[in-house]
Amino acid sequence: MKGILYSICIASVALALTAQGQQMQGSANVDVKAKARSTTRAQATTSTNANATVTSRRMHPNAQANANATATVNRSNTRVEHARTHREARRNATVNQKTTVRNKSRNNAMVNSHRGRNVAMVERMKTREKANVRNKSNVHTTVNVNDRTRFTTVTRITSNGRTFDRAAFRDRDHWHLHLGFHDRIFFVNRFSEVILINGCSFFLDDGIFWPAFITSESCVPRANVVFVAVV
Repeated sequence: MKGILYSICIASVALALTAQGQQMQGSANVDVKAKARSTTRAQATTSTNANATVTSRRMHPNAQANANATATVNRSNTRVEHARTHREARRNATVNQKTTVRNKSRNNAMVNSHRGRNVAMVERMKTREKANVRNKSNVHTTVNVNDRTRFTTVTRITSNGRTFDRAAFRDRDHWHLHLGFHDRIFFVNRFSEVILINGCSFFLDDGIFWPAFITSESCVPRANVVFVAVV
């Protein structure tokens, strides 16, 4: 009986020792695995950091190159813009100079044209003044109103106590008919007599009363109607 109890005790001790050993081995394995995982994580973190550093170092030269290229492009664009502005300024200056020369030439031409017309008008007026002087010294020039080469539709009328032969002058381009509108002083100073016939003004020259177109007067005579005084 004692032998059996002794054997059971020995077996129990052996089982206890075996269980303890397995428990210690499991704990050791857990520690080993934890250390292994920690080491792996540390290595991964170190590797990632190293790769990031290498990548950053590799990208840094490219970023610098891009910055340099951008600066070069900006400088080139600035030079191009300056060149374009300079060309436009020169082109505008050339256009302005040509415009100034053209305007000056046109103005000179206009001035010369006006001067030429004024000179021609003065000469015509001088010629007419000389003719008027002759006419004033010979006011009673005889005019044949029956000359059909000069007059048509002759009619005798009386106006303001005087008798006139009313006729249409054939030459509508005659200079007496194209003096234009002026004040009464213009006609009085240039011709021997200015009178009213049927309410309209006429001036005497070369024995004929021609229509006087006077500004501010209500009556405007017909352009080619003239009168010859009956003596």
